[in-house]
Amino acid sequence: MTSTPRPRRAASCAPEVFDRFRDHDWIVNSRNTADDEVLRVLGSLAGFEPRVAHRADSLELVQDMIVAGLGVGLLPSGQPAMRGMTLQTLHHPPVMLRAYAAIRPGRAAWPPLALVLDLIQRGFPT
Repeated sequence: MTSTPRPRRAASCAPEVFDRFRDHDWIVNSRNTADDEVLRVLGSLAGFEPRVAHRADSLELVQDMIVAGLGVGLLPSGQPAMRGMTLQTLHHPPVMLRAYAAIRPGRAAWPPLALVLDLIQRGFPT
């Protein structure tokens, strides 16, 4: 993500996008390794190893850091962009995060779990 006056969305080949940011620092999720794995794979396809400089535990913090010029980050599709950001949809290869739930038999009807299962099956709101 780069600083621009207004948010816009553009679809680009993922390795090409990554190549444009090869000399930038990257910001990843501190709660899991999904961002790290995507960075390694797409960076490898673009011919370099991304430099992870920051880890953040919320999407809002990632966006704040991007707008502050501290690096480039990955955000879920549909995430509203803060002013000063440019979003680029990554495809070829598509970049997707999959969520799974492992539950004990008979527990799916418990209301809090049923809600989570429904969100996973429908796809989280974007």
